[in-house]
Amino acid sequence: MHNPDATLDDLMTQVKGPDFPTGGIVQGLAGIRQAYETGRGKIVVRSKTHIEEMRGHRQQIVVTELPYEVNKAELVKRIDELRINKKVDGIAEVRDESDRFGLSVVVELKKRRQRGGYSDVPV
Repeated sequence: MHNPDATLDDLMTQVKGPDFPTGGIVQGLAGIRQAYETGRGKIVVRSKTHIEEMRGHRQQIVVTELPYEVNKAELVKRIDELRINKKVDGIAEVRDESDRFGLSVVVELKKRRQRGGYSDVPV
């Protein structure tokens, strides 16, 4: 407002992009740039995840933020259906551990196979 002659590049240094209420990670700047230029643009948003180690050489993927308008219950149901129908191999369990402190969808992975019958521990 203080600089009405600002270029789009100047604007993009100050206003990074949309802030979605459910969080997520915006992929790329092309959609944001197009939205600023034309008023329309396609913005791809990914879930925010991290991998945690569990005992017994197992891992779990923990989803802490979902893209806007993604139904958490439907997501858990669809991942579980993929597991049951064996369309995706390596998923042991999917569960919703969300509570009043925040969102948490856990995808527990099956135990990793060891190559050649030996463990990763040097002898």
